[in-house]
Amino acid sequence: MNYSIALNFEDGVTRVIQCSGSETVVDASYRQGINIPMDCREGACSTCKCRVESGEYSLGDYIEDALSTDEASNGYALACQMR
Repeated sequence: MNYSIALNFEDGVTRVIQCSGSETVVDASYRQGINIPMDCREGACSTCKCRVESGEYSLGDYIEDALSTDEASNGYALACQMR
């Protein structure tokens, strides 16, 4: 199944990408030529931390140093792990 994901950037630009259920948001973004800041792709650095405004998603695997339980419960995720 494919999903449409709207990426809202700090400069006010919004881009919509298509993402399969088996790929991460970072992978889908890069496949479509949109570079999201990230360093590790392992859920360890928090460079790709983002706020999810709506929809269903899986957080994936990450370490709490990168995304705290409180942040996760308040709608934050790591784009390198999020599906």
